[in-house]
Amino acid sequence: MPSFKYYEGKSSLFGIIKRPLIQLEVYSLKLKRWVPFEKVLADTGADICLLPRLMGNLLVDDITTGIFKRIRGIVPNIFLNGFIHDLKIRIADKEFIAPVFIADSEDVTPIFGRVKSMDLFKACFDGNFTNIEEK
Repeated sequence: MPSFKYYEGKSSLFGIIKRPLIQLEVYSLKLKRWVPFEKVLADTGADICLLPRLMGNLLVDDITTGIFKRIRGIVPNIFLNGFIHDLKIRIADKEFIAPVFIADSEDVTPIFGRVKSMDLFKACFDGNFTNIEEK
């Protein structure tokens, strides 16, 4: 069972906090190889995996070839434009295909969301580390 530690980071509300950040790899259709991404936020409140444009540009030739969507999060009247691509993700030795929202912005945090991604695992958050195991 893979184990992922929390990492300390700055918070404008609380100073220093710990966040459940994981390492994963995404298969690049553009580079024809696995691309590792570190410190991706495991977010049980996120419907979909999300990557900023720069990361997305490593994975596909043109992010705009995906399905255009506008999403919103904690601020209900603020929308983020981007494109959904079905990409192959690998965590430890588990590979799966999941929808990934590639934002048309650099100002977003990489997120590991639920649909066809985190929902494939049993996750336990205990404040010191994150255990993720296959269901």
